[in-house]
Amino acid sequence: MGMNYFQLLSQCSEEQLKRICERRRLPVPNSCNGSDDGKYRLVKTMEFHLDDNKRLINAIADLPSSGLIALKSMVAEKKLPEDSLTRELFDLGLIFPCSDGWVVPDRVGDSLADFDNGALSFQAGEGITLHHVVKFGFSLALTSVLLRCVNGIRVLKGGLPAKKELAQLLNFNAFITDERDATLVFALLHRMGLLWSREGCVDTLVPAVVAHPPRWVAERAFAKLLEDDLKQWRLPPPVDRRFLMQHLLERKNQVLELHPFLSFLQTLQPFDESRTKASFFPFLLRMGLVATDSKQEYITLTQHGVALAQEYLLRDSDGTENHWESMNQVALLIAQPTLELLTPVLQNPHRLLRLAQLADVEVIDTMVSFRFATNTLIRALDSGISLEEARNFVQDLEDVALPQPFQNLLQDVGERLGEVEVEQGVRLVKTRDSNLANELCVRPELAILELQPISSTVLQVKGSGNAFALLKQAGFIPRPARFLPVSIDDNENLYTWALACLALVDEKGMNSYLEPVRKMIHDAMQRIQSDDPTLFQEIKRRVPMLHAEGGSQGVEETQRILEYACKQNLNAEITYMPLAAHRSQARRVTPRSIDGEHLNAYCHLHQEEMSFRLTRILGVRLLNEKGWVSPAFPSDP
Repeated sequence: MGMNYFQLLSQCSEEQLKRICERRRLPVPNSCNGSDDGKYRLVKTMEFHLDDNKRLINAIADLPSSGLIALKSMVAEKKLPEDSLTRELFDLGLIFPCSDGWVVPDRVGDSLADFDNGALSFQAGEGITLHHVVKFGFSLALTSVLLRCVNGIRVLKGGLPAKKELAQLLNFNAFITDERDATLVFALLHRMGLLWSREGCVDTLVPAVVAHPPRWVAERAFAKLLEDDLKQWRLPPPVDRRFLMQHLLERKNQVLELHPFLSFLQTLQPFDESRTKASFFPFLLRMGLVATDSKQEYITLTQHGVALAQEYLLRDSDGTENHWESMNQVALLIAQPTLELLTPVLQNPHRLLRLAQLADVEVIDTMVSFRFATNTLIRALDSGISLEEARNFVQDLEDVALPQPFQNLLQDVGERLGEVEVEQGVRLVKTRDSNLANELCVRPELAILELQPISSTVLQVKGSGNAFALLKQAGFIPRPARFLPVSIDDNENLYTWALACLALVDEKGMNSYLEPVRKMIHDAMQRIQSDDPTLFQEIKRRVPMLHAEGGSQGVEETQRILEYACKQNLNAEITYMPLAAHRSQARRVTPRSIDGEHLNAYCHLHQEEMSFRLTRILGVRLLNEKGWVSPAFPSDP
């Protein structure tokens, strides 16, 4: 019978115990002060946590293959690894010194027995050639769908594009060639509130996209990919998808042999391997998030996959900042005399969306091809883009003059814009001059309006037709009566700020900082609701992220933030509702770990380790300060 944890830990120095607690993220009792009684309390606490099966499995799973093999060799053959690896295993509390050298605790040996020998070494050898994948493939696939939907596509009752519309998403699109991929990417964007549905048609809610940094769409869509129920696409459950991406990220610089790697993961947690291999990995491959060899026997995360997984799993946006530089740039525009405009696809997607508002998207490949025409500019004017803005969007970066056909097109539309104006409320049509007014009265296609002159340039609509629509069909360009998308309180800047700020509130848990903004938007929405209920409902439909009624953070989001605080040893401020209290309290804590439905943390108010139920934590925000460490264990030099 080997020695138990208490016996092994008792032989260690306080410095060694402290290092194990730090590496395994074990709580240190508040009363531990360096005395014999304090060390006894520390050893008893460590014994309890080291014996926890979940903590032990996670510690073993985080080891590289060399560490796993070395640890198993110590159990089976009493073979010691090299000194550096021995120290690493000791710091993790997986081996301990004894009179005979080193010993593996029985609890660790029992857990290792569950690991298949074939699953311990799955790193590929030298000479494996991986296929080239499209750089930023996932982000570009999302952008391609947003571009295709800018001017609307029809959808079925289930919310997915109709068959003909699927062909539109796939037509001349180098980044999505499979119908399943098209519908899945479409669904991810729709669930993020970036696609607006109304009366069987869906278009891109451009202000909601441009209110965020270019990387935000890809990062949130990736989170949806790992979190949402996607049974319709035969993907494995969300817990399996997160589990797989977590272990791929832990081996981000390694090329892994797929079959042994999946066998290894099965020893840690059972998952749907068949769906993973049949649906999930192929989708990641087509989206450029993983790379494989020709036979798909080896796999590795691409740079784009690492950036997205690191942001989602580790909440490390600063560490991936350099990766997104290409999507922040504004690339060169090439204007052709044929009213075709070309620009690289790998650039700031906000700019591509603006161009898609002005023109028809023809080809999405290395270059994006836009086709301009009179009707595309009129469509842009109806959506609220001014003619001057349109000119600036298509102007070359180096101020080179536009080709003559572009200049003629913009000039023609500019001259015709507003030659007639429609006053919808009083059913009046105003013209620039009397000759145009006389022409409208005799136009046969406008006969249904029964126009009657009341002055030389003002006509009254006596008929039943829609004057605005019929005038456009007749070739006139009335000045738009009300610009879309809907703005709040007639202030487009406020609208954009609302989207950006509330997205931060929802994503980062910054409710306390941005509460004044939320109140301002809430007040504006209340005024609109009382003045124009129809407009209020339209805003609610078009901007799902505009939560005017407020609300607390979800438990899942709270848990993710606290897990990050545990890993990075950061203090956090939680809004907590104690069991016997009638109002919430702000607590400053140092999170230690999350066990089931509880957060174990050091509470700075009570000056002791406490347990907080996650469902009673109403909000959390990270503080830019390191977590509390017991003064009995000063930091290593």
